[in-house]
Amino acid sequence: MAPKEPDLQKIRKIIRVLLANPDGIWLRKLSRESKLPLSTVHYYLESTMANMVENIGARDEDGKFFGVRLVRLKNGIFNQLSNGDPDSSLRKVLKTNEILSDLD
Repeated sequence: MAPKEPDLQKIRKIIRVLLANPDGIWLRKLSRESKLPLSTVHYYLESTMANMVENIGARDEDGKFFGVRLVRLKNGIFNQLSNGDPDSSLRKVLKTNEILSDLD
């Protein structure tokens, strides 16, 4: 079975909330504000968007987060998305991070 394609609408929702919170946001609040299930936000942050975000929080000996977790866009990603046309910038960032295969 082929891997599932990322849902760009969900990624956009997550990124919009992260852009509105440049100093970071708690994972559960990110879930609420993006109106996406916590498991969906967690999935995208850990897989598709892993190289775009910074995670701050306590980890267990296996490296898994427990308790509260603060998430924010990496400075370079934030700067790219904050300048110019947001949709165009987002498409370039998604292409660069190999989330989007085409710029259409």
